[in-house]
Amino acid sequence: MATSDISFDQLKQRLEQEHGLLAKELKHEMLLNTLVPSATAIESAELGELMLMAKSSFIPNLFDLAIRMEKVDAAVCSIKLGMYGFCVDCEDEIELADLQDDPAQPRCKSCRVHSRYHHNA
Repeated sequence: MATSDISFDQLKQRLEQEHGLLAKELKHEMLLNTLVPSATAIESAELGELMLMAKSSFIPNLFDLAIRMEKVDAAVCSIKLGMYGFCVDCEDEIELADLQDDPAQPRCKSCRVHSRYHHNA
């Protein structure tokens, strides 16, 4: 059990680090693509606003970055709420191997399969 706890803590640290790096990268990419008139405007904008602008830009790199940022941001919020590692749909535990593959994974395998089946039809 101690090994699982260590891995779980390491996953949380990876998520928090990725969150910070993605936020910086998103701001940098927005400046490069001149989506916001000034660096001051980007620095003062809320992360949610930046993600919305990036997704609305239809610039593939920015769009993908914003989508990943949303997923990581949700996972970091789940850490703060004490819900990290639990499926957002059924609230069952997400397997550690799945979290190791993607620490921001929001769903257990069963709900991912169910979601994929119902949303691709």
